Amino acid sequence: MKIVHISDIHLHPWPILDLEPIANFRACLAHVEEHQGDADRVIITGDLTHHGLAESYTLLQEMLKDCSLTGVQAPRLLIGNHDSRENFAAAFPAARRDDNGFIQWTEETPVGTFIYMDTVLQGEHGGSYCAERREWLEVALDRSRTSGRHAWLFMHHNPTAVHVANADQIGIPEEAELKALLSRYRDTIRHMFFGHCHYTLSGSICGIPFSAPRSTNHVCWPDFTGNANRMGHGELQPNYNVCFLNDDDVVIHTIDFLDQHKVMWDETTGDGWIAETCLPVA
Repeated sequence: MKIVHISDIHLHPWPILDLEPIANFRACLAHVEEHQGDADRVIITGDLTHHGLAESYTLLQEMLKDCSLTGVQAPRLLIGNHDSRENFAAAFPAARRDDNGFIQWTEETPVGTFIYMDTVLQGEHGGSYCAERREWLEVALDRSRTSGRHAWLFMHHNPTAVHVANADQIGIPEEAELKALLSRYRDTIRHMFFGHCHYTLSGSICGIPFSAPRSTNHVCWPDFTGNANRMGHGELQPNYNVCFLNDDDVVIHTIDFLDQHKVMWDETTGDGWIAETCLPVA
């Protein structure tokens, strides 16, 4: 199964850090349409907007309506800390919510159960995965385990510290409780996908692999000095991830979609190598 994982598009009527979030997401969406047209799912893990403005969700509606990603390929939309849960729900009334009003749901796919989680604590940049949400997740994971199906988790916030102080202060405060739950289901959860940090990440939590792409707009630079009061950014390439989910492996590629014009193509020899012209020996 092939999925496209996009995160942190931050749609906003004005530039963010001198970058154009609308133009960048248009470019990302166009690149996915042209080059990943065979994707089985497209998933955007939150921060759909920069300030949760109703007009930003209206713009997102229009952009998605005008693109070719429809039906089963229509992007699954999760919310992040920059979003407004109620403004999002007003713009996308078909969005599924659990019994407590959180925008989280499950979907059965050929490779198992996709679990879309709501990690937002409204009004705060830090997330939350409270007792009610952990109970919901436990039920979903029990259902997957009982049916003998793998589970794949999608969320906005990083569920573990990433050793960047600026990011770790706005993670999930119930990290220990969430990890205790995850560790009990490491036999069921195949992979975890998130965003929030704006830089490429990979690793594992309780033995469960994870990955995260950069933002499609303002990419951040990881700072390991321990200074929580600064954020590195600049002319860094945004990306999205292309993920291949199979029974015996998971392979993830990062696609720097604004660099496509730099790619040069050469014909290769029968063994897959580029033919080289040897320089004469002096």
